[in-house]
Amino acid sequence: MRRILITGTSRGIGLELARQYAARDERVFATYRTPSAALKALESVRVTLIPLDVADPASIEAAYHAVNAQTDSLDVLINNAAISNEGDERLGTFEQASMLSLFQTNTIAPVLIMQRFLDLLKRGATGKIVNLVSELASLELRDASYAATYCATKAALNMYTRSLAHDLKPLGLTAFTIDPGWVQTDMGGRHAPLTPEQSVSGILRVIDQANRDANGRFFRHDGAEMPW
Repeated sequence: MRRILITGTSRGIGLELARQYAARDERVFATYRTPSAALKALESVRVTLIPLDVADPASIEAAYHAVNAQTDSLDVLINNAAISNEGDERLGTFEQASMLSLFQTNTIAPVLIMQRFLDLLKRGATGKIVNLVSELASLELRDASYAATYCATKAALNMYTRSLAHDLKPLGLTAFTIDPGWVQTDMGGRHAPLTPEQSVSGILRVIDQANRDANGRFFRHDGAEMPW
């Protein structure tokens, strides 16, 4: 039985990650900012709900202590929590507060969470750190100006993951990023081609199959390697 920490599990991909891991009888620590009824329904002896506002360092610290009180190690950390732009962000509409908010949640928070939970991950059996990004994080594939800040936050998380992989390798840890695809969530919209179940089934296969060679790499939910 592995011990899995997932951020942002109230809905969408995060909720489905918690649901599918729970169905495997894994030990799940599911974090939330505002708990949904669907998430509360998952709570059990195997699924522990942990309050966490990823944009608040004090909340990260409190979540660490809540998890550490119940386990001395983690096998997988999945940084899923993220926010997106409201509306069509283009030149002439950028606002500093909005940009900083996106970077705080989407880029800085995953790095701080990786850092804070490092000791638990070092004691885990598999030591995998998974940062969920987006196809929009790929510089090579980028061909539009829409949601530039959101895309930049995910590209920056790719770079942090690639850079920190060099520090994590000697510790026996593996960090990589996954594009979950365009998914039918509140963020992705109802016209997206993938259901959360389809996306997460693929994500779990990528995580399960990842070995040390995955360190610092960027994958799609179906296992294909993504261009930077």
